[in-house]
Amino acid sequence: MNKKTIGILGCGWLGLELGKKLIQDGFTVKGTVRHNDKLAQLKEAGIDGYLLDLKEDKLYGDIADFLNNIDVLFINIPPGLRKNPDSNFAQRMKLIMTFVNTANVEKVVFVSSTSVFEDAQDIPVYNENSIPNSSSNNGKKIYETELLVRDIFTNTVILRPCGLIGGTRNPIKMLTGRAGVKNPNAPVNLVTREHVIQIVQRIISGDINTPVVHAISESHDFRKSYYLKKATEFNLDPPQFEENRIMVGKRIESIF
Repeated sequence: MNKKTIGILGCGWLGLELGKKLIQDGFTVKGTVRHNDKLAQLKEAGIDGYLLDLKEDKLYGDIADFLNNIDVLFINIPPGLRKNPDSNFAQRMKLIMTFVNTANVEKVVFVSSTSVFEDAQDIPVYNENSIPNSSSNNGKKIYETELLVRDIFTNTVILRPCGLIGGTRNPIKMLTGRAGVKNPNAPVNLVTREHVIQIVQRIISGDINTPVVHAISESHDFRKSYYLKKATEFNLDPPQFEENRIMVGKRIESIF
């Protein structure tokens, strides 16, 4: 049986490493980047590279050529809602999914976020069966986009990774030396890049075949103890935590 062709829409920190692993597994991989200088990275990795830039009003690049002969499409486009809260993420995904619906794609894996769930004082636990309930602009817009993607393309798996870590990437880099860090006794919700790649491999193989998958690999340590430990590990100044404020948080779990 011929191996499937996998399309990776967004070959960044996660997508590029996923592509490399899938090529090792014998798949043909097509991938997109936004800037011309990134195409060499894809070529070096053995990925068939395409330039594609997604705006709210238009797709720049040959999306039809990219989607041609793709069996599984992995969509990993940052929402950009922190830099631009007014960005219409759902509209951008609608542009893509309109093209996907006319191609011969068998399955879509859409990378979402656990920000679709609300933090609360009682530290609620959420798994794949939980209904998103975020009241934040970011969380509501991402959940709206999840619903839109699945409405347009039924055979979609929503993948919700926790905070991504791996290699030199860790949230402690953003928190080092910072004062007033909140929620010291809330649990951390983190996942390694390697674990996310393994989940995507299982989705492609059919080992996981559910509408929603959470990706979490690290234990739910308290934020304070975890980040103090990581500050030592990375030889960084530890953050200072607010101990006397009302604490909120959540605990993300997976049935896989």
